[in-house]
Amino acid sequence: MVKGNQDMQNRFNPKMILVVILLSSIPILTFSILEVSMGVISENEDYVKTAHFLGFAVAFIIIFIISMIIGQYIRAVNDKKVLVATLELKHITNSIHAGVVNFLLEKNYGITYASDGFYDIIGYSKEEVEKNNNSILKFIHEEDIEKFQFPIHGFRIGDYIQKEFRIRTKSQEIRWILFNGNYSEGKDGHTISAVLVDVTESRQMHERLLVEEQRYRVATEISNDILFEYDIKKDYMKYAERYRDLYNMDPSIPDFTGQYEFFEKIIHPEDIGLFIEYCKSLGSGKALIEAEFRLLDKNNNYVWCHLCGKTIYDEKMQPIKVIGKLVNIDLYKKDFEVLEYKAKRDPLTGVYNRNVVEDLINEYIEKNKEQQHTFMVVDIDDFKNINDQYGHQRGDKVLSFAINQVKLIFSSDEIIGRIGGDEFVVFIGDTTDEEMIFSKADILHKALQTVYHDNGFDISLSGSIGISTYPKDGQNYEELFERADHALYDVKEGGKDGYKLFA
Repeated sequence: MVKGNQDMQNRFNPKMILVVILLSSIPILTFSILEVSMGVISENEDYVKTAHFLGFAVAFIIIFIISMIIGQYIRAVNDKKVLVATLELKHITNSIHAGVVNFLLEKNYGITYASDGFYDIIGYSKEEVEKNNNSILKFIHEEDIEKFQFPIHGFRIGDYIQKEFRIRTKSQEIRWILFNGNYSEGKDGHTISAVLVDVTESRQMHERLLVEEQRYRVATEISNDILFEYDIKKDYMKYAERYRDLYNMDPSIPDFTGQYEFFEKIIHPEDIGLFIEYCKSLGSGKALIEAEFRLLDKNNNYVWCHLCGKTIYDEKMQPIKVIGKLVNIDLYKKDFEVLEYKAKRDPLTGVYNRNVVEDLINEYIEKNKEQQHTFMVVDIDDFKNINDQYGHQRGDKVLSFAINQVKLIFSSDEIIGRIGGDEFVVFIGDTTDEEMIFSKADILHKALQTVYHDNGFDISLSGSIGISTYPKDGQNYEELFERADHALYDVKEGGKDGYKLFA
């Protein structure tokens, strides 16, 4: 093909054409001069007419020959352009798995021309198509035949057509086709010329995306997940519309991180600090952003929410958006809190169990080493006799009642834990002097001096208390317990129902 193009260029070189024209002009000039000369010098009238005739005849022939050569050159140039355009079109159609086809509407959509790409798409050879009545309808999916039909009347020449339909290949595979064509009209009838592009893969991908989107939408609706998009530069938060239904608030929030007064009304007071940290992290550029806080819902109840966002960057790796979701985890959180409570608490009395109370006290001491703290070991007097006389079931009720009396007189800042049987500990942080220590011990002692009433039974109670202090008597739970237990032994030896500071 390349050699043929070169031959054509050599054959019709512009310089060669110019030489031919110049050479052809010489006879014309010669005959013209001769004709004039004859007319001037000759006295024979017939001879002059003959010279005129021959001169004009030769000039006409030469001009005709030159015109033919120029015409051939122009035709060759046009053929070359058509050839280049055809090669380019073939290259394009091959690269995108496309084909070109022309067909006549009046002849049952008979194919008048089809490119190799078309036959590649349908999987048939040209000969097989010709044997199959040469109609493009034979390859259209039966459910799409009606969609593929074209009207013969009511269109204009050159009208643009675009359709999507399915074809059935030779191997019975279903392929999606994008059809782009134009109407034209010739002596044989109405023709449609079109480019067919195989879009099966993109169509399947689109369908998969739709299915995934549907699945995710259903999943988010079931789980109350809410998608959000935060524009970092504009400081603009946009939640999905479901946010309005669940939290009774506008899902579009401009100046998001500047709405402190508004968020104070809808975020749990204990979680405001967590929310502020979350707002700061949105524009930080961190790849993954997570936060948990309580948010006021449409029923005016605080519910636990988990927010997880992924930062999106521009081509310069600058953060521009955060895409994520808000998930209601209130049930999970409450279930977790129940499990955590059970793991940390004594099942009978509800105070901390032995392992947890030890960890909590050591942790508190580690964080507050410069202060003085008080450690008390408490024992219910003659509790074994209560169990023996009234039974273990009623004994458990008595123990639970006694510890509830203790819980009533101490705040949540004090640490109370059961360490076994009828014995428990109370830890009081930041007790400044002995006066304060004895004041707390006296309040506890009096709370234990009570009577338990149950179905006609009146059970009198009292307690013995041993006391140690940090840092004088010990540096950790184990040392403080040992000293307080010594003091408790002294109280019991002295008749019980009292308290004593380790000395």
